[in-house]
Amino acid sequence: MDTSKVSIVIPVFNGGDYLQEAIESALAQTYKNVEILVINDGSDDSGATERIAMSYDDRVRYFSKPNGGVGSALNRAISEMTGDYFSWLSHDDLYTKDKVEKEINALSRIGRNDVVVYSDYSVFTSCPENAVPVNLKNVPPKHFRYWITVENRLHGCTLLIPRNAFEKVGGFNESLRTTQDYDLWFRMAKEFSFVHIPDVLVKARSHCDQGSHRMAGIALAECNELLSNFVRGLQPQEILSATSRPLAESYADIASSMFKRGFDETGILAEKFAKQTDIADNGIAALAKNMRHIGHRFFYEGKKFLPPKVKQMIKAAIHYIRKQTTSESAERQIQLKEKFSEVYEKNIFGGRVSRSGEGSDLVQTEIIRRELPKIIENYSIKTFLDAPCGDWYWMRDTNLGVEQYIGVDIVEAMIEKHKKSFGSPSRTFLCLNLATDALPKADLIFSRDCLVHLTFADALKIISNFKISGAKYLLTTTFVDRTKNNDLVGKDGFWRPLNLRLAPFNFPEPLLMVNEGCTEEAGQCTDKSLGLWLLSDIKILPRSMVAIDSDE
Repeated sequence: MDTSKVSIVIPVFNGGDYLQEAIESALAQTYKNVEILVINDGSDDSGATERIAMSYDDRVRYFSKPNGGVGSALNRAISEMTGDYFSWLSHDDLYTKDKVEKEINALSRIGRNDVVVYSDYSVFTSCPENAVPVNLKNVPPKHFRYWITVENRLHGCTLLIPRNAFEKVGGFNESLRTTQDYDLWFRMAKEFSFVHIPDVLVKARSHCDQGSHRMAGIALAECNELLSNFVRGLQPQEILSATSRPLAESYADIASSMFKRGFDETGILAEKFAKQTDIADNGIAALAKNMRHIGHRFFYEGKKFLPPKVKQMIKAAIHYIRKQTTSESAERQIQLKEKFSEVYEKNIFGGRVSRSGEGSDLVQTEIIRRELPKIIENYSIKTFLDAPCGDWYWMRDTNLGVEQYIGVDIVEAMIEKHKKSFGSPSRTFLCLNLATDALPKADLIFSRDCLVHLTFADALKIISNFKISGAKYLLTTTFVDRTKNNDLVGKDGFWRPLNLRLAPFNFPEPLLMVNEGCTEEAGQCTDKSLGLWLLSDIKILPRSMVAIDSDE
């Protein structure tokens, strides 16, 4: 068995809340040849962090430095460590007792000194025993750099890194405040193989005081810059090997990944690379589609000046196009079902604990879980329609206090699972298309994070269907500070914020508004809210739901 020394490094700023638990998990390691370094990064908590670290005497090597960020604290630890391997532990996370032992054993089996190992992890909010596992893909080392570009699921505290890796590629970039880890892993993976261990070896705490949340504004800009550099740095052969698809399509996939995660600048760059690599395979079809829309607009504006015979010809043409549009609409509904089924099956939204995405974890839904029962009580809601219900991760722990709950979603496999796991006389799940199927009548329709994933046309159809259902209230997502709504473009468009008070929705003043306290996407969604409206107050004009007006 390998007896190499491992340095467990704990950088900390104001760690009086969780530091002791982290140190205890490091001391409890079954692998005994370890040293524990605590780096106090200029805490201003009246000495609380220092007192905790110093209370362990010589079991912990304690260092204090001026505040410089996580990267600077980790670099200080690298310069002070005496171990052969580096293992990072955030002060608010925990190691399983066999974390180091299992990783050392894995390295011994591999038998090389140019390998970094990493593992699965679990996520919890308050009780580590209830942590939800996050099982990563078994990514071949040669595909690792592509994987961390299109997904951000790697947890830095799961890594075990040989000391010579820092000697070869350098340390953490101290100018980066929130992305210094991924920057280093990307650089390191060019020289070292990153090998996955399919075991949960770290328990990661999710809470509102984390640095990534506190520095949300900085994080968005940093992530865009970092990911743009990743896209530029990926070699064509790396991409082709990872995707087994044409390079242009692969760049388009990267762009789609970035747009879904809110990194628009990087998405635009990847789109540019896709076009430069292979000028759109579907260029002729796209041109025809654009010409059709231009033609529709020209006819609509100019036909009143035309002779009657020409008008009749135009009307006949419009009728033909409308038939095509109706067929396309049906096809669109099929595509939506396939699209969101794939989201669920492949966890495309990348949620660590919920396949509905990070916005459905217990941190992002804390305010909703508190406020939703109050709304139900204040407005005497007896029947609650959850449309869509998603993977039902956070709702299962929410006591709504209604007589009848009805969960609706377009993903059939998910609904069947909910029926078996959560169905009851007072809790029903239905596989329905919100735009086209008849919906059960309810006092309130709760539609969180739905319309933001749909085109204007699809969103307006759903709102109209909500009105037809006979429900009294609609509680739905709106971004109150946005000054313009953009439509989704292309079949891969997945998300953008919507302010429902603006065109093309033009909702009236809501009955109430609840800010979700969203910290997702590096702070760009702090205006994300739930608005409550009387459906009878929402006016959806038929004209806004069709592309062409065929009146004379």
